[in-house]
Amino acid sequence: MRIPRGVKHRLLWVFADPGVKRRIFLVLVAFGLGASLSWYYYSDVMAFLLLPAGGQLSPNRRPIFTAPADMFTVKLQLALRAGIVVAFPVLVYQTFRFLNPLLNKQQRWFIAIFLPASFVCYLLGAAFAYFVILPTGLQYLLSFGADVADPMIRITDYMALVYTMLFWLGIIFELPPAMFLLAKFRLVSHQQFKKFRRYLPLTAFFLGAVITPTSDIVNWTRVTVPIIVLFEAGMFLAWLARPKQRRQSA
Repeated sequence: MRIPRGVKHRLLWVFADPGVKRRIFLVLVAFGLGASLSWYYYSDVMAFLLLPAGGQLSPNRRPIFTAPADMFTVKLQLALRAGIVVAFPVLVYQTFRFLNPLLNKQQRWFIAIFLPASFVCYLLGAAFAYFVILPTGLQYLLSFGADVADPMIRITDYMALVYTMLFWLGIIFELPPAMFLLAKFRLVSHQQFKKFRRYLPLTAFFLGAVITPTSDIVNWTRVTVPIIVLFEAGMFLAWLARPKQRRQSA
C-alpha cells in the first residue's frame, strides 16, 4: 500500500528530529543494558526462574536439554526478553515525553496515573504467577505418577511455560485499569460491563482452565477467583470514570 505523500513527509520529519533520535537511542541503550545484564548474570537469573519447580524437574533436580543448541537458545531468548522488559518502560516514558506538548493538563494527569498503575498491576500478576500458580501447578504435575516414572523435563519446555504464565497473568491483572480506560474514553460503559457480569463466572473458569498448566480444579480456582475479583474492581473503576453518568444513575 502506497503511503500518502503528506504522511510520508511527516514520518520522515519525526524520525529526523534530533529529539526523537535521542529518545530512540535511550530505548536501545535500555534494551542493550537489560540484555547484557541478563547474559552476564545468566546463572543467577536461571536459578531464580527455576525456583518454582522446587528441584523436581529431573532425578538430578535440574532440567535437561536434548539438542546441542538448546542451552544457547535458552540463554539468547532470556537475554532478548530481559532487554524488552527493561526497555519497555523507557519506551513508554519517552513516548509520553515526546507527546507531552500535545496533551492538555487533564490528559497529562490521567496518563501520569494510568501508566504507573498499569505497570504495578502487571508486576502483581507476574508475581502471582511466580509465587502461587507455578509452584502449586508444577508440584501437582511433577508429583503425579511419581511412583511410576521419573520426570525428565527439557529446559526449553520449562522456560516456555514460565514465560507464558508470567506474561498472561500479568495481562489478566491489567483488567481493572483497562476497564477504567475503556469507560473513560466512552468505548464501553459501566452498564455494559454490568450486563456481562452474568457470564463472568463461566468465562473466568474457562480462562483459568486455559491458562493454568494443570487440569485440577484447585489450580483452576486459583486463577478463576482473581479474574472475578479483578473484573469487579474494574467495574468499580469504570463507574468512577464517568462522574456525570454516576449522578444520572443515582
